[in-house]
Amino acid sequence: MQNKQRSSPSAKLQCQSHTTNWRGHISGLIIATVVFCCGAAFAQQEVSFFPRFRHVDPGSTVVVTKPAGILTLLTDEDFAPWSFRAADGSFKGISVELALAACSEAQIQCQIKAMAHEKLVASLQAGEGDLIISGLKINQAIADQAALTRPYFVSLGRFMARQGSPLTGPDVRALAGKRLGFVKGSAHGAFIEKYYSRSSLTGFADTAAMYEALRTGIVDAIFGDSIAQAYWSGGSLSRACCASLGKAFVDRETFSRNLVFLAKRDDRQLRDVFDASLDQLEEKNLTAKIFNEYLPGPIW
Repeated sequence: MQNKQRSSPSAKLQCQSHTTNWRGHISGLIIATVVFCCGAAFAQQEVSFFPRFRHVDPGSTVVVTKPAGILTLLTDEDFAPWSFRAADGSFKGISVELALAACSEAQIQCQIKAMAHEKLVASLQAGEGDLIISGLKINQAIADQAALTRPYFVSLGRFMARQGSPLTGPDVRALAGKRLGFVKGSAHGAFIEKYYSRSSLTGFADTAAMYEALRTGIVDAIFGDSIAQAYWSGGSLSRACCASLGKAFVDRETFSRNLVFLAKRDDRQLRDVFDASLDQLEEKNLTAKIFNEYLPGPIW
């Protein structure tokens, strides 16, 4: 699992209830319903529930003008599960499928052009494409050069423990005195060190070492990216040893990152077209369907 997105400017650690809506651009998300739990908070939702990462206003009367001609969507060719080249040469991934579905919703013809992520911004500015849909490492300098849609995903952190663990939950009190693992120097490690000082913390050189420490019982639980954990726990290396502990966390100061589409800075009309289409996809539950087709299991 690659990690090319950068978090937006900081916001307080918050959690999400079943009715939470998310909104915002690179400047951050406004979370409508917030619950605080023992100094650390986590997303509250059922496994079958797909969180709404976008705020949709059903009463909006914004009129957008559809662009003419065929749009070229720029994407990273090696950023699974968001965008990647399949064995048959076609382009797949959550972001790719979501962008093409948005094109269909807006009745726009679109084509995919994939490249290394470091070439995406220059290609957009040179007019080689109309919209960047995946793979870009977002920072403030890039945000100043582009028109960003509202996020279609915000990366999440999650605890994992061994099957049958006596741990009762992921809150600070429940994990006090327990052995927690994380990757040294990572954003998830920064979160653990900030909020879980009452636990026994162990940093590992990489995710492979961290996962093996969990599997063999060297640590009681680990904290990391929820998608990466889902792939590992469902793979052969885990030997079905472990499962998620509680629900996912959102922390704007460390690991939570926005995934967005980016148009040229002076092409906000195109940005608005895709924002409107993404809203419709969410309302029709097509966003959830696309995510579920690519993810190995619940990550929320």
